Amino acid sequence: MKQDESYQVLEDDFKSTFIRELLPGVLHNFANPLNGIMGRSKLLQRRIDAVVKKISEQDPETRAGLKDDLQRIKNDIHSINRDAESFFHLFRDVSDKFSSLASRGNERINLSRLLAAEIRFADFYLEFKHKITKHCEFDDNLPEIRGNAAELSLVFWELIRHAMSRALTDPENKTFLLRTASDAEKILVTIRYSGEAEESGENSNLLAGLQQGAFDSARLRLDCGVLSALDLLRKFPVSLKFSWEENLNVLSLTFDYSGNND
Repeated sequence: MKQDESYQVLEDDFKSTFIRELLPGVLHNFANPLNGIMGRSKLLQRRIDAVVKKISEQDPETRAGLKDDLQRIKNDIHSINRDAESFFHLFRDVSDKFSSLASRGNERINLSRLLAAEIRFADFYLEFKHKITKHCEFDDNLPEIRGNAAELSLVFWELIRHAMSRALTDPENKTFLLRTASDAEKILVTIRYSGEAEESGENSNLLAGLQQGAFDSARLRLDCGVLSALDLLRKFPVSLKFSWEENLNVLSLTFDYSGNND
């Protein structure tokens, strides 16, 4: 075996163990010192407030002389607290994403919460965070569906990444919009994004392909990742449509949850 082939075998073996075996330990080891930093920084904030109050009561002149120094210390502690909170939220976004990927079996899933987590994770793509104008509307009272969280996490990660990639190709209007809504029987997930139109004309072939397990990839110009995502969606009572409205691509997914909530 050639050395480059040996390297590829080892790299693939490492990747295969990363999510389920290695990453939980990585996140756990990060969580312990992070929790310690947050706890100590909040304690330090309370202590400095108590010290300043005590000095003010016992020696107002000293308090007046140290006013600027004490204020700078308080500002620094406040900044540490703010940054620790920010780091905690970033850590939680990563942790939630990989916890979803390690999920096994079916469970009740709120698509608004899942998609909100996916959007927060997508901000780790710096171009998505800084170059695309984003607007998201999530229905907080969205009914739950049953499914595998790992599968849906990967499906929506792929669809969001696809929309992101298309939007980035637009030289003038890099736009991404995401909305969830529901009625008495259905949940609607709508992704709108700029960039070249996905297709022209009717797209009934996609709906038929989704039902039959066959896709007209040449007409839709979708890569294998998106096609795999659409293939996984066949496990759900869902209809899917690509369209072009107001100079934006529109990907609409309609989930029928009326018979999916046992």
